[in-house]
Amino acid sequence: MSDETNDDSNDGTNDGTNDDMGGDDPGSRGEDDDRMRLIPRELARTRPWDLVVRFAFGAGVSALAGVVSLVAGPALGGVFLAFPAILLASLTLVAQSEGPRQAYAEARGSVFGTLGLAGFAVVTTVLAARWPVWATLVTAAATWVVFGLGSYLVSRVIVRRAGG
Repeated sequence: MSDETNDDSNDGTNDGTNDDMGGDDPGSRGEDDDRMRLIPRELARTRPWDLVVRFAFGAGVSALAGVVSLVAGPALGGVFLAFPAILLASLTLVAQSEGPRQAYAEARGSVFGTLGLAGFAVVTTVLAARWPVWATLVTAAATWVVFGLGSYLVSRVIVRRAGG
């Protein structure tokens, strides 16, 4: 499909509908299209202000974690470092610029990344004292990819079998 026939006018406004989510694609049944895809031209649509908001929110949460660490100790402060600071800012910006359906799709995808992060944490905890740092991080990163991507693929199979 050419850019001309599948362009949402790229003017930064959106009425909540999205041609990529079940529009006129062959075989479309009106459901959300949760296929993974990389669209480099979309990177150019990111406004500088959106990056500032994401950075500021992330920095604010990190600063909060630092203050909590000073006041209550590093164990409690570490809990705040796991806070998905960038996710909240990103979802807010996506909902404003691309609509709530796209924000929902991105939030759903973050669940799979979180599962991968949990795998990363477990592998790092178990191996950090036993293996060299580089081997621990490579193994933990591979675990993150396998858990994140694997959970996404499993969810697609389950949804298809359930008739959704």
